[in-house]
Amino acid sequence: MAKHHFMGLNLRRKIALKQARFILIIALLLGVFSTGLQIYLDLQQVRKNTTEDIERIISLYRDTATQAVYNLNAFQANEVTSSLISYPTIYHAQLIDDFSETLAEHRRDQTLSSSFLSLPAQQLFDLNRYIEMELDLASVNSGNERARLIVELDTIHVANSFSQRAINSLFLGLMHSVALAAIILLLIYRYLSRPIVQTAKWVNELRSEGKSSVLPYTAEDELGDLVRSFSGLWKDREAVTDKLTKMVAELSESEHFSRSIMDNAGDAMFLCELDSTIFRVNNQGASTLGLSKQQLRNTKLADYSKNYSFDEYLQLCEGISDTQVTTFEDLQINANGKVFPVEARAIKLSLQSHEYLLIVARDISVRKQAEKQIHELAFYDTLTGLPNRRLYLDRLTASLELHQANHSFGAVLFLDLDRFKTINDSLGHGVGDELLNNIAQRLTHVLPIESTCARFGGDEFVILLPETGSSSDVCADVSAHVAQEVLKVMSEPFSIEGHTLYCTASLGIAVFPASDASAQDIIRQADTALYRVKAMGRNGFQFYDPEMQSTAQERLEVEKGLHQALKSNQFVLWFQPQICKDGQIIGAEALIRWQHPEKGLIFPGGFIQVAEESGQIVEIGNWVLREGLKHLAKWRAEGLPESFQRLAINISPMQFMQVDFVDQVISLMDEFDLPGDAVELEITENMLLNNFEVASHKMKLLKGKGVSFAIDDFGTGYSSLKYLRNLPLDILKIDRSFVTGLRSKSEEAAIVEVILATADRLGLLVIAEGVETLEEKETLVELGCDCFQGYLLSKPLPADKFIEFSSANSSAEID
Repeated sequence: MAKHHFMGLNLRRKIALKQARFILIIALLLGVFSTGLQIYLDLQQVRKNTTEDIERIISLYRDTATQAVYNLNAFQANEVTSSLISYPTIYHAQLIDDFSETLAEHRRDQTLSSSFLSLPAQQLFDLNRYIEMELDLASVNSGNERARLIVELDTIHVANSFSQRAINSLFLGLMHSVALAAIILLLIYRYLSRPIVQTAKWVNELRSEGKSSVLPYTAEDELGDLVRSFSGLWKDREAVTDKLTKMVAELSESEHFSRSIMDNAGDAMFLCELDSTIFRVNNQGASTLGLSKQQLRNTKLADYSKNYSFDEYLQLCEGISDTQVTTFEDLQINANGKVFPVEARAIKLSLQSHEYLLIVARDISVRKQAEKQIHELAFYDTLTGLPNRRLYLDRLTASLELHQANHSFGAVLFLDLDRFKTINDSLGHGVGDELLNNIAQRLTHVLPIESTCARFGGDEFVILLPETGSSSDVCADVSAHVAQEVLKVMSEPFSIEGHTLYCTASLGIAVFPASDASAQDIIRQADTALYRVKAMGRNGFQFYDPEMQSTAQERLEVEKGLHQALKSNQFVLWFQPQICKDGQIIGAEALIRWQHPEKGLIFPGGFIQVAEESGQIVEIGNWVLREGLKHLAKWRAEGLPESFQRLAINISPMQFMQVDFVDQVISLMDEFDLPGDAVELEITENMLLNNFEVASHKMKLLKGKGVSFAIDDFGTGYSSLKYLRNLPLDILKIDRSFVTGLRSKSEEAAIVEVILATADRLGLLVIAEGVETLEEKETLVELGCDCFQGYLLSKPLPADKFIEFSSANSSAEID
């Protein structure tokens, strides 16, 4: 007996040791392989995600970077590069303009390696650390150079993150494998090794005692067969009885478990006949349909469908298979009449030789509402509720395709509000937003039902008239009528938060289809027509024509040329003397000229407006300020007439409103060692009107340094005694429109007389501009004006000619 016991222990040890050794080795190998495979797949996904993230980040800033290069806006460019390096995967960003000069650059320290896997992971990623993207300035730049946005990636940062995750995955994988091996060993011991030992013991008892105890193992497998062959035939009936009892218990437990799961499920579950007759329903299903389980039993699920008729529902049920889940959406109606969307999943199954349909339905009202909100955010303006640019372009593109096929015509109306910025800045964005909402409502009411009115952003609205007639003439008539209705409804006052506001509009109209123009082309044409309306005085509408496009193209050429002019130092300063009635030169006005390499000398009227609209006026104005003060310092060193008091330099409103303008002027005066009383800055009335408080503060700061201020073109703007009385002004310059053809007793003479009287009371010097005839000068002298500037006295002169003129006239009086 001891020998048999020893054989059992020896058998157990051999089997257990073999099982443990092989299972542990296999588990570790599988764990290492699966973990390695997971790490490799993770590497591929991280590499893909990183590349897509970088492309997405760069695309987010592409348009802003293009605009910054386009406007040579260093501040905006710095915002782009500083924003790019805020992303942990980017440590260096550089924006290079189309002249291959760095417009902005930011860099931060690159991440250091933090683990032994960082460098191998960095090599495995094989990411392009250096990314250079060309910015498309083709529409405004015909040169060979291209603007570029360069970023360098912090691949160590990505590698560190991945390597740490890889280490964790490897460690968890090995732990998982060891735990799995232990569980498998425990299960094998429980269900194989131990039964073998017990069976060996039972066999020994049979041999030693000659009688059989309770069978140690009754499963239907090889070991069970072995046990039953030892127990003999007299044990067969007892073994079969035990087996049937166990199977009945398991089935009962399984049915109870299934029923419990079904009744407590969060989704509605219906066990139906093949014709949708409800055989069994869970608690959630009864609650969803608002009836008890007893009331639902033997009713048809098709009766509660809103999307499908009874026959359609039966046809749907017939297509449900027993191998693949069928998914469909439906609208269900409950006993209370509430209709709600559901997502249903159905499969055919067999229970007790009978076929049923198991349908699981889930209320998706919340998901449908979320999808609706996402759709609205993607295609509608959040402020006004109108379609946005994306939806508008979709509809316009569809209209173009339709019109090309049926040869009908439509129109695009591009609407821009007049004076909206003034209202928004003076009364606040809340009033501005409410005004935009009111305008959207008026447009919606006045436009035809089939039209589409979209908001493109800011105060820009674009209207699509998809069907206006079978000819371009009819289309033009309909479009003009709609434009007139829009202008009429816009002319009515708006009452917002106690304010009565007047806000007119300008409209540009483009008719389509025409010469295979795309949706973007049509919108651009309408925008071009809009600019024509703005130039003609606003509050009207104009149709697009090729001449408008030509004018816009010329403007783009000028804008592009200004970039090159600044780069190549093509600007020069000329100076027009300011002379008193006794012939003495009291000063000069610095006037910019563009020495174009192909077109020759271009006067300010040919490019200043474009510079102001494109924002380049700031850089040009800064150049004029520096060059003017530089010439003034040189003249003072070489000698000027004693009567020469100051040099006048025109300052644009945009330049004047720069944050560092005051510091820049003071710095230049210090650099060229100039006293403030030798400098005169000419500003416009409109600038004072729009930015009175800021302008007043800056003027007082510069006045403290001795700088003089003159109002240029006085009388043509919104003249107000407010800034004449409260601002540190020194000079009024009468606009040439009052001087040209001036004669005694004329209306212009009366206006000039009032200006002179006002200036005299305020102690201001008056200079008349544009004096070209002796009669004009004599009339001005008669009215009391003593200082003049114009062709009668001298045309604007280059710097060297101006010095010669000053020297020749320093002791002579000009008649």
